[in-house]
Amino acid sequence: MPVIQTLYGSVLFRSRLEARWALYFDVIGIAWEYEKEGYEFADGTRYLPDFWLPQVCMWAEVKPETFTVGELHKAKCLVRETGFPCLMLDGMPALRSYGAVSFWKGELIVGAEEGNDYVLSMYHAYPLTERRFYGGTGGTIDPTDFAPLGMFNDVPRAVTAALSERFEMTPEEREQRRAFLHRQLAWLARRDEAERNGQEFGELRPE
Repeated sequence: MPVIQTLYGSVLFRSRLEARWALYFDVIGIAWEYEKEGYEFADGTRYLPDFWLPQVCMWAEVKPETFTVGELHKAKCLVRETGFPCLMLDGMPALRSYGAVSFWKGELIVGAEEGNDYVLSMYHAYPLTERRFYGGTGGTIDPTDFAPLGMFNDVPRAVTAALSERFEMTPEEREQRRAFLHRQLAWLARRDEAERNGQEFGELRPE
């Protein structure tokens, strides 16, 4: 599939997938810098990480599929060079956690299998108060945690916005689309609460 350069805000991204992740970060309230700084490592490998997330002091690299051996090597070199973890964002934003490459007690640990995964959420305002995401799920999360009253209830809204964005829209159309998505998710939350209480709830009507 060809890579499509995509303008989001004032930034021209190398791929639409990267733009979708930038939008995801915006919706959950995570600051980001695109292609902040490039590196050349001791073995001659050159690397330009996709995102720097200053609130949590993490890099984030976006790939359409599971990281290859070469891509993982670059991420490991980046972590060794800078001392900061690197999120491995493989695929579209989804209701799941994402593995990372990190240093722990002087050793590199990689991915959810080693307990090194994170849910990209504002849960408990951790990114603001403790400079971290909720982590260590082992890749196993109860689906109800993404429900309207769940721990990570901001994630579905961000995923929906990122996946449904039509980047060719005008700024006015984009704002209208986002307003509708916010209204839709609020309606779903009220409907779920009404159903739990055995009450009827009306349909979502266009404004």
